Amino acid sequence: MTDWPTSKRSHKGRPSLTAEQQDLADELHMRALALRTASDGDLSITEAVHLAAVQLGLEAPAARPDETPD
Repeated sequence: MTDWPTSKRSHKGRPSLTAEQQDLADELHMRALALRTASDGDLSITEAVHLAAVQLGLEAPAARPDETPD
């Protein structure tokens, strides 16, 4: 049996978040769920998370494929 080294990571392999980071993650999660619910499933989970991130100012909106940058 292999003994894994101990670290500051959680059991799921994710690093611990600060309180501020956890609050932001929770807000992102709640917004994404609300957006997906409001779309009646027309938004994928990925699309809902991206849109929520844009609303929170964490990510720039993606350009549409039919739009050409200036």
